[in-house]
Amino acid sequence: MQNGQLTTEWGKTIVDQLVQQGVTYFCLSPGSRSTPLTMAVAENPDVTSFVHFDERGSAFHALGYAKASGKPAAVIVTSGTALGNLLPAIMEAKYAHVPLIILTSDRPAELRDVMANQTCDQIKIFADSVNYFFDLPTPTTKLPEQFLATTIAQLVSQSTYPIKGPVQLNCPFAEPFFNEAPAQAKSLIAPSYTMPEVTLNESQIEKWSSTLGEIEKGVIILGANGSCKAVDLLAEKLGWPIFADINSSHRHLASPHVVPYYHHIIKSLPELKVDAVLHFGDALVSKFVMLWEAQQERVIHVAPHANRCDPLHCVTDRVICEPQFFCEKVSQSLENRKGWFDYSISPEIDTDILTEPSIFKELENHPTALFIANSMPIRDGEMFFFPKKPRGPIFANRGLSGIDGNIATCAGIAHHMPLIAVIGDQTFLHDLNSLAQLKKTKHPVKLIVVNNGGGGIFSFIAIGERKDLLDTYFAAAHQWQFEKAAELFGLPYCTPLTPAELGEALKTEDSCLIEIKTNRQENLALHKQIDNQVKNQLCSSFCTAS
Repeated sequence: MQNGQLTTEWGKTIVDQLVQQGVTYFCLSPGSRSTPLTMAVAENPDVTSFVHFDERGSAFHALGYAKASGKPAAVIVTSGTALGNLLPAIMEAKYAHVPLIILTSDRPAELRDVMANQTCDQIKIFADSVNYFFDLPTPTTKLPEQFLATTIAQLVSQSTYPIKGPVQLNCPFAEPFFNEAPAQAKSLIAPSYTMPEVTLNESQIEKWSSTLGEIEKGVIILGANGSCKAVDLLAEKLGWPIFADINSSHRHLASPHVVPYYHHIIKSLPELKVDAVLHFGDALVSKFVMLWEAQQERVIHVAPHANRCDPLHCVTDRVICEPQFFCEKVSQSLENRKGWFDYSISPEIDTDILTEPSIFKELENHPTALFIANSMPIRDGEMFFFPKKPRGPIFANRGLSGIDGNIATCAGIAHHMPLIAVIGDQTFLHDLNSLAQLKKTKHPVKLIVVNNGGGGIFSFIAIGERKDLLDTYFAAAHQWQFEKAAELFGLPYCTPLTPAELGEALKTEDSCLIEIKTNRQENLALHKQIDNQVKNQLCSSFCTAS
């Protein structure tokens, strides 16, 4: 078999084996060394492909797809600096527990370490940021028949168990990358993996039923990935309130146990104590809730993985179990108990003018899936977004909380569902070229950009007091408007001035750019005003009750 034909066969076999393992979505960026894999994707009728010119945006698109589906997406890139552009998305996937299959094309062994063009050391280049790495040999016939089948099966399994995350397959290809003679994927039987469920035995269930049944005053906290259908049942049995982090997607008041504005309650009443916190899932957005949790006597953390989610080192008990299983089984032997938590507030937020908090009050009226970017948007969502009814899922890149690749992530999510996204101006500028992806999504993305002329979050932290440094070195203050960016990428554009106008803009059926202009100083003052209003209301009630 000629070299080009063998290389083509390997490329097709790799893609075919990925398909057999359930990986059918491929994100590609143009390159020569990746030709065998690109051709295999292009000619395989069982795959869906997405092509984007920027490797970083391509990887974040795959991240969004995997977030929305729970299934691994594959990323194909050429050699050299193309790999470096993947690192931010890989890091986010690692810490957010998102499965990604990274296929990096490489030079063969004879071109490594000899200053060959576009060649770098790609062996374990992502180090511990990937769950698994394997370096394939250059295509050869001198290997066991099932080699590629078992390797691909192992690769995919490592992306989903024992914890979801990114994996890398390094694929060296020698020229020629193909020839005109036809080549087909090798007909290989893919190994099948049966994955375990993370559960507890009967004695462990009995132990936790008894333990929780004896604790009268407790709180259930839902972190990222912590929501499950049975948590409301457990809250009903225990009589405990639920503090649902914005990233848990359990943000609705149809459940009588979900407490709205708990961030403000905790911030206003730091002396409020409970006997135990039952924390499901991963990290929280609210710093105040994290600090409050760390001050409680007992913190029980339940998650289906062994990773330590304990930034303040306050966890007293760790239960490695699926939250749904835990809630179902523990609830079975408990009797319904009267709730103890009676703090209730409703901050007065002016819905006649469009402010950063009122954006999220308007979004409560729209049941579409929601993506919230980092910095101020995710914090405003955490503080002010409490829809009355269940809605579409809520997404955020909170693994490492970066502002890179957010638009591309939204485009990946939009392969599965319509999406409303709220991002800041710095996040928008950071991923500007991914606006091109919004013209190719299966479902529309309504992209809301909050333009307050810089990084608004820095006004809320200690450095905000240094007015001589804030704008230039932290907020990166600017005067840009984004209408021309929308025009460049062919997107409808508008600038609503009221929540009602925003609501009308969100009724469009196409992807669009909605720019909302705010003022950082006014926003800081508004947040302080709301904080003081809630504190006065709560402290008055609390002191009276005492």
